[in-house]
Amino acid sequence: MATSDRHHTLLIYSRLFSQRRVPALLITIMFLGLALLAPGPLSDDLVRAALATGAATGLLLFIYSLIGPRLSYVQCRPTHLRVSTPLFRLAISYSRIYTARPVPFEPAHVSWGQESLVRPFIGMTMLALDLTGYPVSLRWLRLLLHPLMLPDKFMGLQFLVADWMALSRDIEVHRSQWQGRDKDRTRGDALTSLLTPRP
Repeated sequence: MATSDRHHTLLIYSRLFSQRRVPALLITIMFLGLALLAPGPLSDDLVRAALATGAATGLLLFIYSLIGPRLSYVQCRPTHLRVSTPLFRLAISYSRIYTARPVPFEPAHVSWGQESLVRPFIGMTMLALDLTGYPVSLRWLRLLLHPLMLPDKFMGLQFLVADWMALSRDIEVHRSQWQGRDKDRTRGDALTSLLTPRP
């Protein structure tokens, strides 16, 4: 029996949060320093309150950058594949998964701002899921998921994780178990209909 508690961390989100962590900490320190040691015109109570608010915001962003990677993962559940990001959770029924296959991470269009984000992953292998359909509108997915998770050339999703083979095995095992349970239910329903007396 396969377990359903293994989290496969999404590396794109991990790096994205790690890039934001130091700037958020520096912003916190800068605003806090100005709020405590504000010279001249910055010593006004209203200005100090605004600086303290900026420091609190920076601290929240720093804490969020620590928590965010733990909320960004792919996990096999008994009835569906869960794709979790800090702001969004997507449940994909195993009936929608056509196949899972390895593909190289070679993004075709990378903006200047994303170059440092993707550079460490170039040449790695991702796991691509071919889907028969998206569980929600593609427009919503483009708003809520990182664009590198949405392929241009096929309908599906692609996951950059530390061990794509382990994720592929988990998906296949859970799909097989789900299909077995579905067949058992179908046989049970057919038997019930045969045994039920006609009115």
